[in-house]
Amino acid sequence: MLSVINSSNLIGIQGFKVLVEVDITRGIPSFNIVGLPSTEIKEARERVKSAIGNSGYNFPNSRIIVNLSPADMKKEGSFFDLPISIGILRGIIKKSDDYLNESIFIGELSLDGNIRRVKGILPILISAKDTGIKRVFIPYENLYEAIFVEGIQIIPLKNLKECIDYLNDLITINDLETKDIYIENIEYEDDFSDIQGNFFVKRGAEIACAGNHNILMIGPPGSGKTMIAKRIISILPKINKDEIIEISKIYSSIGIFDNIGILNKRPFRNPHHTTTKQSIIGGGKEAKPGEIVLAHRGVLFLDEIAEFDKKILESLRQPIEDKKITISRVKYTLEYPCNFMLVCAMNPCPCGYNMSNQECRCRPYEVDRYINKISGPLLDRFDVFLEVNSIHYSEFNKEKTEKSKDIRKRIENAREIQNERFKGTKIKTNDDMKSQDIKEYCKLDDNALKSIDLIFSKYNLSNRSYTKLLKVARTISDLEEEKYITQDSIMEAFSYRKAYYKYFK
Repeated sequence: MLSVINSSNLIGIQGFKVLVEVDITRGIPSFNIVGLPSTEIKEARERVKSAIGNSGYNFPNSRIIVNLSPADMKKEGSFFDLPISIGILRGIIKKSDDYLNESIFIGELSLDGNIRRVKGILPILISAKDTGIKRVFIPYENLYEAIFVEGIQIIPLKNLKECIDYLNDLITINDLETKDIYIENIEYEDDFSDIQGNFFVKRGAEIACAGNHNILMIGPPGSGKTMIAKRIISILPKINKDEIIEISKIYSSIGIFDNIGILNKRPFRNPHHTTTKQSIIGGGKEAKPGEIVLAHRGVLFLDEIAEFDKKILESLRQPIEDKKITISRVKYTLEYPCNFMLVCAMNPCPCGYNMSNQECRCRPYEVDRYINKISGPLLDRFDVFLEVNSIHYSEFNKEKTEKSKDIRKRIENAREIQNERFKGTKIKTNDDMKSQDIKEYCKLDDNALKSIDLIFSKYNLSNRSYTKLLKVARTISDLEEEKYITQDSIMEAFSYRKAYYKYFK
């Protein structure tokens, strides 16, 4: 008896269809799985055999061969326990082949026949819907993720017996009512009103968030760099539904689950400087996404950036520019999105007190060696450079400043202006603009043209630095609701490069 059951597996954050072909014939009893299965799939033989027996069904005393097609693609995970069991028990199932061909089965079996949660159910459901599958049988524990996918019938199962009884019309399982994605009104504990003084730095952070620009903060220890960075997430615009699906697919694929099944707030990733290149960029045997992918549509904060391995920092250059990371393997290539806001902090020297009121103990060559850990090409990826200084005692006695929610309103208004400007294109924010987009979207008035000409000539800007200066100026004009980039916007945008010339030139 030959039966074919549909299932699915993951490549990166995309699901792909797998045909589970089960052939039961006469011969010496055996149970083999072929089609490039991983170790956990090979071990499914014991799980399936025990689950079928403990669910009250007879396991055939025959020669069983299971083929996972396409046979040249590596299969990983515990997705195939349930479809293999359905294939073996096909003889007692009344549903027609047409019904099963329109269905996908996903689930890991325990020895007692219960169906356990699997990772990656969200990208699998989305891919199944896109390929015309009508229904998906999933573990009940994956219910919270599945209810946000519309346009496909989802049947949650608690155990193998329940699945067989449903296929034989002995029981009914109510279809899931899909829920609308709920965008939570998040109140953060860390608020911008906690930051005293440093108004120039807070203004720079606001501009960076409005246009999704990258920031580098330089200052002595204890000046508030980390404090500011951790509060940037509180002033970013609320996440929208498309972004929620993008982020949730990534986190679902690596098995990071939330109580509500999706991630409905922007991620904030803060890896330590001792972390490995693979953890930051992604890759490895399973080509998993790294921190830059987990920070997609959120913030990647690198504290003490000069302490990171230089090879790690240089590997960030291309993903920052392209907003995606490509990981190649022999038989396939994975592409992960990584459109994040990069926020970095560093001291001006190894001891941290160079150019501050306290005495610096570093020798000139030590300062140069420390600063030069950040290469010129990497520095070109930053749009805003902020010098963070320790504040005077008198600043601590002042009343709290603007709250994050008030700053966020201005930022959301600027983002709305950008959405209207870039409607019909792939561009979402000012930082997404390419060189060819600058001429169309960054129009300057006459005074601004004179100012940018003088700045370009005097400071010998690179093409990338010039482009980024115009992007930041465009964002400032958006915050001020001005149609054209003004001279004031150009001069303010350039003021956020002064720290660059002070420390790196």
